[in-house]
This record gives sequence, C-alpha cells and structure tokens, in this order.
Amino acid sequence: MKRTTFWGKDENDERLVQQILEGKKTATCTPKCWYDALPEEIAEPGERIEVFSKKGAYMCTIEITDKYEVPFGNIDEKTVKGENSPSYEAFRNDHIHAWEEDLRREGYRLDDSTMIVVEHFRLIREAEH
Repeated sequence: MKRTTFWGKDENDERLVQQILEGKKTATCTPKCWYDALPEEIAEPGERIEVFSKKGAYMCTIEITDKYEVPFGNIDEKTVKGENSPSYEAFRNDHIHAWEEDLRREGYRLDDSTMIVVEHFRLIREAEH
C-alpha cells in the first residue's frame, strides 16, 4: 500500500491530518511538477493510501475517490471545500504560502496557469489509540 505524509509548517504541525480525522479535509492538491516527480506516490481512484505523521506514526488510511488536473487559477468550489478552506481566496493564499518559495527555488513559477493535481478522498480507517 502507498504511504504519504501531509504538509505542515514544521515537523510538529499535523493539523491537516487532524482535519482528515475530523472529516473536514477530503481533498488534497499538489503542483503537477512535484506530483510527477514522485511516481511511487501516484495513486488512482480506488487506491488506498496510508497516512503517516511527519515523525513516522501511522495516522489513518484514505481512499482516493477522484483525481484530476486543473490550472491553479481554475480551482473549483468542490476542491476549496475539500481542502477545508473557508473561501477561494483563503485557499489561494494558503497554497501560495505553502508552495511558491519552494517552487521558485526549484525553477518553477506559481501562477494561474500552473497545473495542479487534485485528489479527493475518503477516510477509511483511523489509527487505534
């Protein structure tokens, strides 16, 4: 089974995983250049992925329900809601903050035409505590 971790400001920031566990986050997106660079993490609808904390603890399993590519400037309401963002503007600002500097450092630009891979998912199983 494939494995993944979710972005955070630092190694202790697991708020995105917490949102998944609370049923608030049901989508994730990644610039296509990064997505394509990690073929071992590419998942198709129906595939299950184990989610781990940044410290390596198993947190939950999700199942991909939908996947598509869209320009950053054309993100739809379903993705904004799935990302647990309160608005389109908040979604954009959060992702610019999370991606822009690293993309620039790697020689890419983040603008409205930057292709994004969007994955919608459902929570299958939580870690036992």
